[in-house]
Amino acid sequence: MNFRAFSIKRFLVISLIFNLPPILAITKIGLLFLPLLFWINIPVLWTGVAKAMGEAHFKIEEFGALPQSVTAYVVVVSFWLLLAGLITVVTSKTKPE
Repeated sequence: MNFRAFSIKRFLVISLIFNLPPILAITKIGLLFLPLLFWINIPVLWTGVAKAMGEAHFKIEEFGALPQSVTAYVVVVSFWLLLAGLITVVTSKTKPE
């Protein structure tokens, strides 16, 4: 892999798209409950992180996991940033030398 082909701009755009639900939730735009719920539950429930970290960090209820600490939000954001980095690396073209 050629590290010069890693596009910072592509990574930032993908990261912004993946982390858009909490950014929009801060602005109080309506109908954001479902995207925010998916944004939290995909990384923590589908991978088992919520049960592994326990009740101190995630409260699991009928609609999914609810973060209870800053560490829980760091885990969710880190998951989406790692996914954005992986997509950027996979989709970046290698330049012939």
